Amino acid sequence: MTKWEGKKVTVFGLGRSGAAVARKLAGLKSDVTITESKSEDKLDNDLVSEMKKIGVRLETGGHSNRSIEGADLIVLSPGVHTDLVTLEEARKLRIPIISEIELACRFISKPIIAITGTNGKTTTTTLIGEFLKAYGKKVAVAGNIGNPLISVDDKDLDFLVVEVSSYQLETIVTFRPWISLILNLAEDHIERHKSMEEYSAAKARIFLNQRKTDYLIYNADDKLVSSIAASSEARLVPFSKNKPFLDPREMLIPGEHNLENALAAAQAALICGVTIDTIKKVLSTFPGVEHRIEFVTEKRGVKFYNDSKGTNPDSTIVALKALSNGQKNIILIAGGKDKGGDLADMARLISTTVKKVILIGEAANRFGKVLKTDLIFSGDLKEAVNTAYSLAGQGDIVLLSPACASFDMFSNFEERGKIFKELVDRL
Repeated sequence: MTKWEGKKVTVFGLGRSGAAVARKLAGLKSDVTITESKSEDKLDNDLVSEMKKIGVRLETGGHSNRSIEGADLIVLSPGVHTDLVTLEEARKLRIPIISEIELACRFISKPIIAITGTNGKTTTTTLIGEFLKAYGKKVAVAGNIGNPLISVDDKDLDFLVVEVSSYQLETIVTFRPWISLILNLAEDHIERHKSMEEYSAAKARIFLNQRKTDYLIYNADDKLVSSIAASSEARLVPFSKNKPFLDPREMLIPGEHNLENALAAAQAALICGVTIDTIKKVLSTFPGVEHRIEFVTEKRGVKFYNDSKGTNPDSTIVALKALSNGQKNIILIAGGKDKGGDLADMARLISTTVKKVILIGEAANRFGKVLKTDLIFSGDLKEAVNTAYSLAGQGDIVLLSPACASFDMFSNFEERGKIFKELVDRL
């Protein structure tokens, strides 16, 4: 009998993370309930059937206090807000509330390399995994990228490389990476965290439990990141694009932002014993990650880029800088579920790099009031792609970089990016 057998656990959210938690705990004979805000008819039928088959109780259409009655533990999926009324009740009842990565770390014995920041997390996480694999190490890349951490068996691994979000870090207790990375901090998720201070504090929790034998890699060029890093007990390892030890000309992925990502990833790899020659070899062939300034195709002299992972204004700024050639030759498709971020810096850059902005989604009206360039409002992504192609000429770039979340029109940014690429292919 394990300590999990018979334990009553309520999981909030039946997404990828929540389902993985339910599978793990049901396999350990825990008494699992999932509470989900969506009604059952809006959920994946196969997933619902699977949960019922493994003995998981399901509450759909909202979170009731009944779902937490007698619970020993509550596990939150990343998309679930921590200020729900039911969670307030749980706190009164002193039921522990943790994130999926917190639960996962209780089953893990191998070193964790954890990456957070506003932008560049997925590229940096992927690069660290590639560096370690190229050096012959056994690695799982998980977390906010790919498989949830709870689904990873680390028995035969050397390292776990984990992308973590502010949402996941909000409810950690003992989660402790051997190496943590903070890449940058810009305004994001303000609709959830309410202020930049709260958002930064959530990110800083990545090194909450680190000790003097652990490492914190941080961006020395980011003043906010540097000030936060100063309070860590871990060994501090800075990186700076102004003092690079890598030659960007030897990297396949372009852009100043990718130099920063590569420098951060390289520092982590070096700590793990990877040679600089291995790092350089990987960088010379690494094409980047899907949905992040991803070249799709060229048609009639028009290049298409998929930056669906650009879910905040700062991400879109990075994409515009990477693709700009000093001419106003970019047609930008933006909009989606508004996160409430400041658009002023993005608007200034758009005025000098973008010839037309096509807006979609819930954010279209607010974006339209702030952006000063020529605007077109489209009903959906298909209309936006067709409109962009009709307006584009030889040498122009059509860029999907929404500066918004995807949840008003799509399940996630991956679905949005894949549909964009399918629409482009059909042109």
